[in-house]
This record gives sequence, C-alpha cells and structure tokens, in this order.
Amino acid sequence: MVRILTCLALAAATTAPALADDNPDYLPGPWHFRAVSCVDTTVTAVTPRLESAGQTTFTAEDFKQSGVAVTFATGLGIQPLFARGTASVVHYQDSAGNNIMAAEHRGDRVQVCYLGGPAPTKYCNPDQDDRGRNYRVYDYRQHQQYWGGNSEHDCGGA
Repeated sequence: MVRILTCLALAAATTAPALADDNPDYLPGPWHFRAVSCVDTTVTAVTPRLESAGQTTFTAEDFKQSGVAVTFATGLGIQPLFARGTASVVHYQDSAGNNIMAAEHRGDRVQVCYLGGPAPTKYCNPDQDDRGRNYRVYDYRQHQQYWGGNSEHDCGGA
C-alpha cells in the first residue's frame, strides 16, 4: 500500500503543469500556433520590480536586488474586462529570464503570447482581479524568450 501511494505521489509530482516549471522548454523563436493567442507588440516600460517614488534611472544592481517588471503595448489577456489594462511580466530577483527582461528597451519589438489566467475560486474572482495572467514573451532583437505572471501576487493574493 505504501509503495502504491509513493508511486502515485511521484506521478503527481512529475505531471505538474508547465507553469510550475521555473525554466520550461518552450520552442525557440516566435510562435505561429492558432491555439495560443499571440500578438506582435512593443515594450512600453522596463523597471525594477521595486522602485523608489520618483526614480527615473535604474542600475543593474536595482534589477538584481528586486527583480524586473516589463510592460507591453497590448491588452492581451486583460482587456476588454479591464479596459485600461496592459499585459506585463513581473519577476522576482534571480528568476530565469531576468537578464533578457532587464536588457529590453522601450520600443523593442516582442511577441507576447497569453498562456492563460487563474480559475475562479473562493479567494479569486478573475472578473474583478486582473492578477494571475501568464505570458510567454519572445524578444525579436535579442532572439530570446522568457515567461511569467503579470503581477507579484496571484489573483486573490496579498
């Protein structure tokens, strides 16, 4: 009985969804799938995840200490529910892909693909909370990709 339960636990651990993977093995280059919503757009802002009020210049140390936040000129995955919302990816320090994110510039061409959002739960109403949307981003200039969520906390979180 213990052996069966151990096997079931191992099977569950190895079949976790792709979003739980810190470094998913996504295909390189822009995606051309009809099943995944993707748009070509531009970067509108690249900032440290945490910044001081009024701060306008950022150092490599700022990104290393707090992580990176990148915002895009698209409402993919957010609009029309949140009319003024835009797609973004926020990473904590030392997350895979931070070096790619921190090297982006306002105006860089990127492909943003919406991977999905949270399911409604007792603590999360995705119709009222725009957090928890996940994106895969391909940077055309750097020929590299990264992925992540649009906020520091998931829907219904802190």
